[in-house]
Amino acid sequence: MRFLSATRLLIAAASGLLTACGGGAKPTGPDAAVLLDNDFEHSLGWGGGPQPSLTTARAHSGRVSALASPEVPFSYTYAGTLDELSPGKVPTQLELTGWVLRTAAGSTARLVVQVDASATDESRVFYAALPVAEAVPKFGEWTAVKLPFTLPATASGANRLKLYLWNDAGTSPTYLDDVVLRRGGQ
Repeated sequence: MRFLSATRLLIAAASGLLTACGGGAKPTGPDAAVLLDNDFEHSLGWGGGPQPSLTTARAHSGRVSALASPEVPFSYTYAGTLDELSPGKVPTQLELTGWVLRTAAGSTARLVVQVDASATDESRVFYAALPVAEAVPKFGEWTAVKLPFTLPATASGANRLKLYLWNDAGTSPTYLDDVVLRRGGQ
């Protein structure tokens, strides 16, 4: 009997660990619209190799966030095919949300959604950017941001989606945390 209880606890713990790391099944019910989320404490589908943009200097939740600055113009980037996000049917209406912290007037990064033809063909199928300076008027305070967008009807499962923070001309750091991509119109 004790063996069964210990086994059940182990299975429950392993299941919780898989879900926390993004290795579990896609959620159903109200969270079924979520295609991906990241608090930068784990990195499934994001970046690879050493990431100078991951930092513990500031975080909205947990200990880690992504940074874009004059020294590190492109943050930690998600890159995956649309079919990997939504097997079988490419979603058209999507919404990217996250939490952003601007450090000063020079924190003028952009939250970017980019869709390329494929992993080997960087011809743009779609591009949208949220100017952080317009969406976040305050400095030193985490603020929720939202970028709704509609993919073109020509988008296919082989297209490669990239999500990142880009410091195109900023003179001060901008931080990003708790990113969620979900189907829109839910």
